[in-house]
Amino acid sequence: MRSYNLWIGGRDVAAEGGAGTVRRSPAHGAELARFALGSAADLDRAVAAARAARESWSDRNAMERAALMTRLADLMQAGLDRLAEIEAEEVGKPIRDGRGEIAHSINLTRYAAALAWEIPGRAQTHHGTSALGIVSYEPIGVVGMITPWNFPAVTLFQKLPYALAAGCTVVIKPSEMTAGTTLEVARLATEAGFPDGVINVVTGKGSVVGNAMVDHPDVDMISFTGSTEVGRAIGEKCARQVKRAGLELGGKAANIVFADADLDDALDGVALGTILNQGEECVAGTRLLVEKSIAETFTRKLADRLSRLRVGLPLDPQTDMGAMIHEDHMKAVLAHVETARREGADVVAGGMRLTGGIYDKGFFIAPTILGKVTPEMSYFREEVFGPVISVTAFETVDEAVALANATEYGLGNGLWTKDLDKAHQVSKRLRSGTVWVNTYLDGAPQMPFGGYKRSGLGRENGREGLIEFMQVKSTFFRLGKRAKALPHAA
Repeated sequence: MRSYNLWIGGRDVAAEGGAGTVRRSPAHGAELARFALGSAADLDRAVAAARAARESWSDRNAMERAALMTRLADLMQAGLDRLAEIEAEEVGKPIRDGRGEIAHSINLTRYAAALAWEIPGRAQTHHGTSALGIVSYEPIGVVGMITPWNFPAVTLFQKLPYALAAGCTVVIKPSEMTAGTTLEVARLATEAGFPDGVINVVTGKGSVVGNAMVDHPDVDMISFTGSTEVGRAIGEKCARQVKRAGLELGGKAANIVFADADLDDALDGVALGTILNQGEECVAGTRLLVEKSIAETFTRKLADRLSRLRVGLPLDPQTDMGAMIHEDHMKAVLAHVETARREGADVVAGGMRLTGGIYDKGFFIAPTILGKVTPEMSYFREEVFGPVISVTAFETVDEAVALANATEYGLGNGLWTKDLDKAHQVSKRLRSGTVWVNTYLDGAPQMPFGGYKRSGLGRENGREGLIEFMQVKSTFFRLGKRAKALPHAA
């Protein structure tokens, strides 16, 4: 079993009081890791370390910061298999997805390192011959990062490398269930040559460490990924302190399939949007909106495709979908399915816990399709966070758009059509931060990510992800002799 302390000031540091928690595999029950349970005092130590390192890190040549980030990416690449195994085992996801998550995190780091070479700024030379204006971008300071359990690496690396490129120092509070890769990366950063205190990690409960981080007067910004409920509370606290908050929150994405789509591609994309990371994904395509003329056939083919997927153990290379994060969450997902059944939905496929053989020691749910779901039903509105998709038929483009937008969330949506005009027009009308056309859960580090409505504030990735961690400053120079504003007082 792996055992971790806190990581503060470039060193392994025991938590105050020595409290800890053991993470067991959600797939087979074995002990995986022991994580320290930090306190508010531990958080204070980490913030002090980040504060002490802030000025020297932000003053460092941005190209030097980029070189260190590239070195970190190289070390992660060398340790990819180990990091992927930690990620897969702690979350319960397939090793294939764990490898993909670490590989994407490496790409995000390399891209952010490149952005450090191009930190924006401009000179305003058109204010006349006796004036010069400079618009510059400066790091916001110490950033507190709170990351969730479902994608520990990617949710961190949609923040960390951009903050480092900007010149910020950081204190990270990962989920106490899936903190392994975060702590391993902090160690690798020290090996790469990062100065002590630039990256600090305090594991523990959100109610203790997270609250202390949000309330801390020396934390200049909070970057949070998690539920809308918790994000709203964090945003309210930050607003009272006039502290910047970046919030990447929940979603209730629609996958819209028109009759003129490449239906085989659409089936593959809809299936991926349903079962990736066991559906424990903020932008999972949980609502299938399908044109009425093909709805019955498409649903039948989707059920067949999901039935052929392999639900299994995380380190089995043949596994397509793994275990739910813990037993209570598995029960909550199944309760959503039962509620949908009571409200009139049909359980077309799945809808139950898997048992027998390898399943008996873990928390597995069969991929599930709910048919005849209407906008009035709870499932259509509520984020479920499991491998469950609903089917709702539509007849017109306007109806499809209205159904997709009939949610308080706005993180992502997908649409499938070979009509380019329709694709462009519909994508413009969808109220979400991301729209995928003829693909799903796809993209590149250069593309910003974030939500409309209750799905959050701010953007991660892309150039926008760098600016998220920076302040804008205007500096105005008067050149030569200044004309007196108060001539009679001279």
